[in-house]
Amino acid sequence: MSITRRTILKSAAAVSVGAAFVGKASAQSRDMHIGMYNSALGKWIQKEILPRFEKENNCKVHTVEGATLANIAALRATRSTPKFSMMAMDDVGIPQAKDEELIEKLDPAKIPNLAKLMKRYLFEGGYGAGFSISSASMFAQPKIAEGVKSYADLFDPKFAKSILLNTPKNTQSVLMLIAVASVATGKPFKEAQYLIDDPRTWEKLKALKPNILTIYDGEALTLQVAQEGGPKVGGIEYSKSIYPHAVKGLPLTMLDMKEGTFTGINCVTLVKNAPAPDLGNALINKILDPAVQKEMAEFSLSAPSVSGLSFKPDVEKYLAYPEEKVDKMGLFTPDWRYIIPKRPAWLEKYNQMLTS
Repeated sequence: MSITRRTILKSAAAVSVGAAFVGKASAQSRDMHIGMYNSALGKWIQKEILPRFEKENNCKVHTVEGATLANIAALRATRSTPKFSMMAMDDVGIPQAKDEELIEKLDPAKIPNLAKLMKRYLFEGGYGAGFSISSASMFAQPKIAEGVKSYADLFDPKFAKSILLNTPKNTQSVLMLIAVASVATGKPFKEAQYLIDDPRTWEKLKALKPNILTIYDGEALTLQVAQEGGPKVGGIEYSKSIYPHAVKGLPLTMLDMKEGTFTGINCVTLVKNAPAPDLGNALINKILDPAVQKEMAEFSLSAPSVSGLSFKPDVEKYLAYPEEKVDKMGLFTPDWRYIIPKRPAWLEKYNQMLTS
C-alpha cells in the first residue's frame, strides 16, 4: 500500500482530533467534588488553596459547604453512587463516619505530609487527620475575664441575665455539659465527661438558667459581648471565632478556666470508594503541607497540626502551638466514641431545660 502526502495529512488530522478528544475526556475525569466547612476558614481554603491545587494538578474542584453533621449526611446520601473524594469534618465525626464505612483509612505512602502530623491529631487509627486546631472556652471582654477563672464562677448571681449561651444544636453545647458535670461533681473533664447522666449535672445546669440572657446561633450575636451593656460572658466558643475579631480591635478574649480548655479540631478525610482518590489524597497532602499550614494558621489564628513551624509573637500568642504549649494548656479532647450515641438524648434534654 503506497503512502502519499495526502494519506499522511489525513492520518495526522485523525491523530490530532483523537488527541483532542482524549484530552477533553481526561480533563473531565480530573474533576473532583469535596465537602468543605461553611466557615471563614472554609472560604479561605476555597479562595487561596484550591486555585493553586487545581493548577498544580490540572483539575477542577467542586465544593459543597457544610458543618460536620451536614457533611456526613451528604456522604450517606451518596453512598450508593459516590460523588465526593475528600470530606472535611470535625474530630467528633470521625468515629461515626468510620463505623458507617463512609471514609477510608489514610495511606501515608500516598499522603507524605502525614509523616509531619503530630500523632495526637491522627484519629481512629488513621481515618482522619486534623489540619486546624482551635481552643474552646468561654469568652468575654478582657476586663470581665479577670473575674472569671472557673466555670463555677458562671453560677454567681452577679452574672444574672448576663450569659450568652451557645445553641444546643452545636457541638460546643456538649462541651458545656462536660464543664457543668465537672463543676457539679468536682471531677476533671476526663472523668466528668462520663458523668453527664449523673442527676447532679442536670441540677447544676438548671441552676445556670437564671444567668442566661439568650441562646445564640451565629457569629453576629457573639459580637454583642464586645458592646458596653451587652452580655458579659459568651460561649462555649472556638478561638477561631473570637481571636480574628480581637486582632481587629474588638475587646474580646478567651477565658482561661482552671478546669481546662477544650479543643475544636477540623479534619480531612478520604471518602470510601472516592471517584478521584488520587486527587483526594493529593488535596489532603496539600492541606497538610507545612507552608499551607503556616498560611492557614496566620489567617485563622488556629494552630497548625504539623510540627516544626515558627510564628511571629503577635500570631503565636493566639495559637495552641507548639506541642509543648498544648500540653501546658491542658487541652482536652472528649471521648467522642462514648459521647456520640448519647448526644441526641442529652441535647434534647438540654434544650428542653433551657427553653422551658
